[in-house]
Amino acid sequence: MSKSNGTRRRENLIALKLEVNTGALPRTAAPQTNTVAGKPERMAWLVLFGAFGVCIALSLLVPFLGVQFVRFSTESQTALLQAIGVTQGGVTPVSVNVPNAPLPIAIKDPAPISEDNTIVTDKSDTSRAFLTFFDSSTATISPDTQLTLQEMRRPRFTWSDLQNQVVVEQPRGLVRYAVAPTWAHPGNPDGRPLQFLVRTPQFDAWLDPGGSYSILVTDKTAEIAVRDGNATLQSRDGSQQLRVGLSERVVAEQGKPIAAPIAAAQDLLGNGDFAQRVTCDPNEAGPWRCFVDQGGDGGNINGSIGAVTSENRRAVQINRANSNQNSAITGIRQDIDRDVSDFRTLKLSADVRVDNQSLSGGGYQSTEYPLILRVRYRDVNGDEAEYFRGYFIQNDTHNPTNNGEQIPRGQWVPVESSNLLALPIKPFRIISVEAYASGWDYQSYISNVQLKAE
Repeated sequence: MSKSNGTRRRENLIALKLEVNTGALPRTAAPQTNTVAGKPERMAWLVLFGAFGVCIALSLLVPFLGVQFVRFSTESQTALLQAIGVTQGGVTPVSVNVPNAPLPIAIKDPAPISEDNTIVTDKSDTSRAFLTFFDSSTATISPDTQLTLQEMRRPRFTWSDLQNQVVVEQPRGLVRYAVAPTWAHPGNPDGRPLQFLVRTPQFDAWLDPGGSYSILVTDKTAEIAVRDGNATLQSRDGSQQLRVGLSERVVAEQGKPIAAPIAAAQDLLGNGDFAQRVTCDPNEAGPWRCFVDQGGDGGNINGSIGAVTSENRRAVQINRANSNQNSAITGIRQDIDRDVSDFRTLKLSADVRVDNQSLSGGGYQSTEYPLILRVRYRDVNGDEAEYFRGYFIQNDTHNPTNNGEQIPRGQWVPVESSNLLALPIKPFRIISVEAYASGWDYQSYISNVQLKAE
C-alpha cells in the first residue's frame, strides 16, 4: 500500500530537521536586527527621556545664565575732559587720541571722553587738563603727560554686587588723582564702591576711595605720594605688593624692586648740605653753579665762593672785599625746572650767617643784602615771578629793608619761608633756587639749604 503525499511531505521535513541537528547540513546565521528600530516603543521612551533631560537642563541653565548676566553685566561710562592751561591767546589745546581716528583731536571746550581714548598734554606749562570721571573722581593732568582710559564701567543692574571700575594707564608724566568717597549721586546712584586702578611701567596702584594721590612717571622711575587715604602697590610681574599710607611716598626704579615707603615730604634740591664739592669751574658738573654780576656801574672787583667747614657743618662762603663802594652780585644757583602744582606745601629753609656788611640794610632800593635767598618760578599763566628774602646785620644809614630780616652778626641762624604755594602769585613751576650776596663788601655763609615739598 503506497504512502500518501501528505505522509511523504512530513517524513521529508523530519529528515531535513535531523540533518540540520546532526550537522549534515550547514547552518546559516540568523539575520541581525536593530533592537531599537525593531521596537518602536523603546525609541519612543528614549526620545521622551532625552527631551525631559533637555527640559530640566534648560530650566536650570536659563535662570543661572540670567543671574550671571545680571551680576556681571556692566555699562561703559564717559569722563568729562577740560583744558585748564590759559595763555594770552586763550586755552592751550589738549589732544585726545581716539582709536581708528587719523589725527588727534584738540580739546578746547569741555568734552566727553570714552574708554580706550588717550589724553596727551605737551611740554608747555600751559598745557594742562582736568578730568572728571563718572563717579565724581578727578584727575589733574600736568604738562608732558599721557593718560589712557582703559576702563570706566559700572554695573548695569542694581542687583549686581560688582564695584564701579576705573582703570587708567599712565606711561609718563604727573597726575594728581582725587578718588571720590562712596556716596549716592547721579553718577553713582547706588552709592556703589569704586575700584580705581592706575597702571604705570613699574607698578599697579589701587587707590582707596576718599583719598588724594600723586603719581609721577619718568623715563626710569614711577613714584606715588599719598596725601590722604591709602594705596596698594603691586609690581607689574606680581612678585611684590605693599601698602602705602597717609603722608608716605614710594619710588620704584626700572629693573629694581619697589622701595619701602618713605615720608611724602621731599627735598627738591640736590647737595643742599654741600657734602659734595661745590665748584665754580664751568667744565665741572654739579647741581650748584656759581654766578657773578657786576651790574652797570663799571666795577671789576668780583667776589669769591668757596666750600668751608664751620662749626662742624659744611657750608658755602661768599666773600668780597676792596669794592670801593662798587656793587656786585656773587652767588650760587641750582636749576630745578620742576612742576610743583601737585604739592600742598613748599618751603625754603637754610642755616645762614653774616660776618661782614659794608652797605647798610638792603641798599638804596632794598635789593642789596649781604645774603639773599631767591626762588624764581612761573605761575599758572607762564609768567615769571620770584620769592625774595634778604638777611643783614646792620643798617647804620637807615636804608630800606623791604623783604629783609636783621640777624645777629657772626651767628648761625635757621630760617624758613612761609608756604610758597600760598603766595598771592602761586608757583606752578620752580625755575631755580639762588643763594647770593649783593652790595659792596660782604662775608656770608649758607648751609643746609632745602626746598621741602609735601
